[in-house]
Amino acid sequence: MEFGVCVPNYGETSTVRGIVDFAKEAESLGYSSLWTTDHILMSAGSHTPYERIFESVTTLTYVAALTQKIKLGVSSLVMGLRNPVVVAKQLATLDQLSGGRVVLATGAGWYAQEFENLGADYHVRGRRLNESLRLINELWYEAGPVSFEGRILPNKVRDGVFDPKPAQRHIELLIAGNSRAAMRRSVRYADGWHPNLYPLNVFSKLVGEYRAIEGSSAKKVVVRAAYDIKRSDVEYTSPQGERRAILSGDFDKNKKLIAELESLGVTGIVLAPNYDGRVNIGEQLEAIRLFAQYFL
Repeated sequence: MEFGVCVPNYGETSTVRGIVDFAKEAESLGYSSLWTTDHILMSAGSHTPYERIFESVTTLTYVAALTQKIKLGVSSLVMGLRNPVVVAKQLATLDQLSGGRVVLATGAGWYAQEFENLGADYHVRGRRLNESLRLINELWYEAGPVSFEGRILPNKVRDGVFDPKPAQRHIELLIAGNSRAAMRRSVRYADGWHPNLYPLNVFSKLVGEYRAIEGSSAKKVVVRAAYDIKRSDVEYTSPQGERRAILSGDFDKNKKLIAELESLGVTGIVLAPNYDGRVNIGEQLEAIRLFAQYFL
């Protein structure tokens, strides 16, 4: 089991100093990966912690210069809000600058108003993501000039020259989302599935649905999980109003949950110690230190 952590680039407590201290501490403790959270322009009254947020790829590039070995990811990038050619160029550049440390989770998105705020069509977000993934893969891995024209994307690429390529021969790609469409997309286009962690009775059924999809047996399952050492319960309510599982200050419960996730074939957990956007940086640092004592 690999353990990554979400950088506090969002929420009312987010600061540049907090991002710096957290990134350096996570690497020194031996976490395998650092992840930014992605939104661009939420609307007031969204009831989410994402109205204050440092842009995900820019923040990750800054973090890359502060670290040496830890992997760098976005959990998860909302592809439908962006031009996929720009995404491909940003991440290939970051992979070069960081010495080949980029990983990516991406999803279709869930907040319709944010799509409107950016002039994007919420209703075609799934199909747009599929085309974006095809185009990005061609830009990253095709040896020669790339030509591409999709049905949803406005991009009409003619003999496009994409250089430099990523430093890695292959950037690990995960598909976020708990829907059947996200599961199928992860099997078709990616290296694995990146769901949020629901209560175990619900999550185990989702994993069963995922493994029933032909080709899924070769794919990773890397979950994103809330983590709060001030709590002792095993569930909380997400900004979207969903019941989700949470890792708490009760490490006996945490050990049991992680063992059960391993038995389901989960290969990695990305911890979100600032899951509600209100946890101060001192508490987040204490949380990742405690977790490291038990599990790293």
